[in-house]
Amino acid sequence: MYSEAFGKADVPKREAAIIQFLRENPEGATASNIHQEVSKHLGDTISRPAYYKLLERLVAAGKIEQAKEGGTRRYLLLPQLHATSRLTLDDVYEMLPFVQSSEAMARAIEAHQYFLEHRDTVVREAAHALFEEPAPNLFYLWIRNLIELLEADLKSYRYVEKKGSYTGQAVFADNSLERRLQSQCDTLRDLLYRQLSIPRSIVDIPEWNGLHGLKQGEQLGYDWDNLKIILEKRVFGVGEKQTVLGLVTVTPQALAKAKQEYVISGSDGSFHAGTLGIRTAKGYIEDESFVVTFNNGVAYVRSSERINQQKGQKKFIHSAPVTRQTLDDPAYKGMVLAPFMFPSLTDSEYEHMARAATDVVQMRVDDEVFNGKARDIITGEQISTPRIHIRDGTITPQERYFSHYYRMDSYGDIVREGIARSRSILERIRAIPIENSRSKPQIYAGSVKSTQNRLFCRLLNWYIAQGSKLTRGEAIAANWDISRASYISDIDAMTALFATIPSPPQGSLWVSCVVLRQFASLTEFFDTKFSQKNDWFDLLLARRNKALDEYEKYRNTLPYHALISEDELANDSYLYLLENADYASFYIGHTAGNPAPKIPRYEFLCSLRPYISLENNSKPALDYVQSAVQELVTGLLTCEFQLDRDHNYMSHLNIVKIIPSVVYQAHEFAKSLGKKLERDFKSTVVRRLAQRRNQPINEGDVDVNPMNVTRYVQRFNVAQQALPPSEQNDSMR
Repeated sequence: MYSEAFGKADVPKREAAIIQFLRENPEGATASNIHQEVSKHLGDTISRPAYYKLLERLVAAGKIEQAKEGGTRRYLLLPQLHATSRLTLDDVYEMLPFVQSSEAMARAIEAHQYFLEHRDTVVREAAHALFEEPAPNLFYLWIRNLIELLEADLKSYRYVEKKGSYTGQAVFADNSLERRLQSQCDTLRDLLYRQLSIPRSIVDIPEWNGLHGLKQGEQLGYDWDNLKIILEKRVFGVGEKQTVLGLVTVTPQALAKAKQEYVISGSDGSFHAGTLGIRTAKGYIEDESFVVTFNNGVAYVRSSERINQQKGQKKFIHSAPVTRQTLDDPAYKGMVLAPFMFPSLTDSEYEHMARAATDVVQMRVDDEVFNGKARDIITGEQISTPRIHIRDGTITPQERYFSHYYRMDSYGDIVREGIARSRSILERIRAIPIENSRSKPQIYAGSVKSTQNRLFCRLLNWYIAQGSKLTRGEAIAANWDISRASYISDIDAMTALFATIPSPPQGSLWVSCVVLRQFASLTEFFDTKFSQKNDWFDLLLARRNKALDEYEKYRNTLPYHALISEDELANDSYLYLLENADYASFYIGHTAGNPAPKIPRYEFLCSLRPYISLENNSKPALDYVQSAVQELVTGLLTCEFQLDRDHNYMSHLNIVKIIPSVVYQAHEFAKSLGKKLERDFKSTVVRRLAQRRNQPINEGDVDVNPMNVTRYVQRFNVAQQALPPSEQNDSMR
């Protein structure tokens, strides 16, 4: 059964025994059954009603949960984080609303239900209409409408009575209007600067509050003509008409060629956590001060048919070597983390470093596979460079704020490695100019299963209620409840939208328009306004000089960008991404049915800066984006899809998601490697303890006990809230 408990049973031992019993009975058990089995094991004589008190305490503490089935109460262990049931960062972000606010979760569920209720009427009509709407123009009308609404409310807020009883008073400047203005301002700034990378020289929306905020009398600035031009370089529609939705077709010949020639890889990076402890004569008790996080990244490589014909069936697996030596190798830092390893970091800093480490461990695998440096972990055979690599999760570095990048500690080391790995991948993509007619760059893509972005859903809600009237003469649903529908996520909205469309012809997939944003939009520099003479190097150089001046005055610790020379700064990886990294996002409608399996958001890395400025012709950028989408669709039809039922941690509901098969296979192999990583770590700890104590230690007495998912996410959420406002970025996407 479970491990022997020593000594007289007390409350902690009884609780530990109950948890262990439920761990071995995942289907749950009644209070009577728990009392009978646990008391027998412990030789306990207390009554069953007394055990009810223990169970109630464990439920209240969040260690177990109570469920009613047919009038009978059963107790179950909460979902646990272990090697075969791991979390990705997408999973954490999907669960955060549940942890942060039950109200937010309730509204999201209600919005999803609202869409489902209208799926076969309003949503279906919107889907068919969007096949005719040019995407750049629709985004332009949407933004213009939002700015005009903001202006109208600003005029009301600033209106002062010139006669009558309230002469000289701003009669409309009440709290309700101010809250609406705050919301409108935040929405527009997010849409313009974070989602679409619109320069503030074209549309300038100040913050609501602040020294130079709209509330203090600052004015809006915009150039309608240039806004229209720049949106054609940020939003790329489908087909010749550049519509919001469209069909991408792969000819049988192109598909046959892809199956013969394409090497397609997928990677998975996820983590699990547990509490490390040793049984003693007093019994084993969980101690969360010894929470250990295990990170591993795995790539699964699907060979082309031609390689299989020459070498036999080849399905390569690449990962960091999971050995005892690896755990202590600085080159693989971040695979095993515990708070006591980093005493200089606060709790919030440690949790965010652990999150960054999960991303970086996967990025190492991505970099090696994408650049042709990877070898199979079993045979040591060189792995062919993939034509398409699909990462599980976003391709943007998870930690990308400059205030994290320049830190001179373990946190900063992890962030800098992630940025450098991302640069390495982008350099390979940029090595082939987009005008090159002989060859095309590889595709580095991401499949994002969960997102907190609200771009496509906002556009869809506005189009249903208002936008369709501007383009079609009549609104699809003028009474559409935007306040209710606005809480739906992009993924849920796009899943519902695509599910209303009939299945495409063989060899085709429905796709959405592509939205491009720049690296700076994902950082604290998202709303930076440059003069004509300044650029990103000037900005970082000014920060470097300021840090050096402060050092001369106060002799404080110098940040990273002040320690390196000016020449090194000019070639720094962070500056390279600011100047070159672009991220293109869109949706592919490979879903159907009711309820429809959720689709991911797809994104790919590119560098289109020379072609997306106001002065230059955007045709090369449009051609490149449409070609990349075509190639990614071809790759997905080649490797096909898999249903994913493995990431449902906060609910017993069976939520099905569709993901590329190479990503699914990488996830499955990661489970086995995760178990090996945990075993080897435990063996290493035992060996070190035995050496220090100069006495043998039974490896069976050392446990890494799984940690329940809710508690782990709560730890992360507390850390998220503990960060200063400037560091609470939009990484929850």
